This record gives sequence, structure tokens and C-alpha cells, in this order.
Amino acid sequence: MPPDVKDKATLHILQKSGLSKTPQRLAVLNILMNTVVPVNIKSIRQALESKISINRVTIYRILSLFKQHMIIREITSPGGNNYFELATMKNPVHPHFLCRKCAALSCLEPLTFSQANHWLTPDKDYSIENIEINISGLCASCRNATKLQKRSVKQ
Repeated sequence: MPPDVKDKATLHILQKSGLSKTPQRLAVLNILMNTVVPVNIKSIRQALESKISINRVTIYRILSLFKQHMIIREITSPGGNNYFELATMKNPVHPHFLCRKCAALSCLEPLTFSQANHWLTPDKDYSIENIEINISGLCASCRNATKLQKRSVKQ
């Protein structure tokens, strides 16, 4: 997608949410729109370093505001690290996989409505506001490295 189309999409998201279009908000939202996996504060700060002058507190405030306006979702890893991703129709709620060794977080295929429908029926005694499914284990790289280490120890 050409950059000008992404910029228009970013402006549209802020306008639709009723938020003013500050350079900092646009920059943070652009970072989130250009990532394919959830990102943490450190990654956002690194991506913004060469683009705009922005401090850590401002990034937290922007992310909090985006979360309040349901522009983004926050994923908390079992280790307590927070990651952020867009919450759009093109990026529906989906499970995440966290590698317990390298801490890489990746997105898994979204649940279909029929798969989650039994949780959403009105006859339940609860009202669902958020669904989070987080799975942990070893990613392919760490699993292969572990296998190689075991082999070299046996030899």
C-alpha cells in the first residue's frame, strides 16, 4: 500500500474516533498500522526515534487513549510484558503465541464466529467484553535450537 494511502487511513481512524490529529498520535498509529505482530513500548520507541521527538510518557498516554477509543488492543504476556496491536475489522480478535524462551509474540489464526459463538450467547450469566487467548511454548527456532543442544550433549 503506498504511504499516502496509509496516511489517509491513519487520518481516517483518528477522525472516526473523534481524536485530534497530533503529529505524535499519527506517528504512533502509523507504527501500529505497519506492523504484522503486536509490538511493545520499546519497539515503538525505537521505530519513532528517527521520525519524531516523543518521550516515553507521551507514548503511554497515546496508547492509553487509543485503547479507550478501541483503536488498539493490549496483550499482556504471562511475564507481564504489554504488547499492542490494531483492533480493526481487518485484524479481528485472535489468539497469540508467546515463545517462553525468546519471548517472541506472534499472531495465530482468528477464531471464527461459529467457534466462539457458544461464549457469546445471551442466555449466559455473563456479558463478554473481551476475549484473550494466549498460548505459550517454544517457537520453531527455539525448539530446533533445543533439539540441537540435546544432540550435542548426547554425543
